[in-house]
Amino acid sequence: MKMLKNKWFMFSLALFVIPLVLNLVFYNQLPDVVPTHFDVNGQVDGTMPKFMGLFGMLFLCLAIHVFTCFVSVKDPKRNNIPDFMMNILFMICPVVCIVTNMTIIYFGLGYSFDVSFVMNILVGVLLIVLGNYLPKVKRNYSVGIKTSWALNSDENWVLSNRVGGYCMVIAGILFIVLGLLGYVTMGIVVILVATIIPCIYSYILFKRGI
Repeated sequence: MKMLKNKWFMFSLALFVIPLVLNLVFYNQLPDVVPTHFDVNGQVDGTMPKFMGLFGMLFLCLAIHVFTCFVSVKDPKRNNIPDFMMNILFMICPVVCIVTNMTIIYFGLGYSFDVSFVMNILVGVLLIVLGNYLPKVKRNYSVGIKTSWALNSDENWVLSNRVGGYCMVIAGILFIVLGLLGYVTMGIVVILVATIIPCIYSYILFKRGI
């Protein structure tokens, strides 16, 4: 299979060994119930049985990762997606899994840290990075502002994703700043608005015949 020959995909699979090893090492030290969900302020608001919280989350992330990678690699327009963007996609799930797993274990052992602060930084940086490369992605079915109007026209796609890239970068910066100021909910609203704007713009272009 072509996907198994991709060194970045194989590296991304190898990263899942990290949370697996951590689970095995700390399993007996953790309570029967561990925290698995946090609210926008970083406070624990959800728990799960230890086995499901550790291994269930791990294999769920792995399954999502393999599926999304398969869909992206098998995209009929795969050649329109820059390798760097594909490599970022390959890294998202493993990194999220590692951070989530370490957080569960850390809190399960009785320690704590500002989860909201860490997530704000990670999400903000991810948006900024993706936003910078979004305008360089050509028309495809896996990555970008994939409205039906953008997929129908190369010009619509280019313009929509250019605006989408700007929106993502601005949203990433604002999300970090608002998070640091304690306005996490407002930061989430900013991301939603940044997602909607390029979609509306794509439709406007379509109505103009682009």
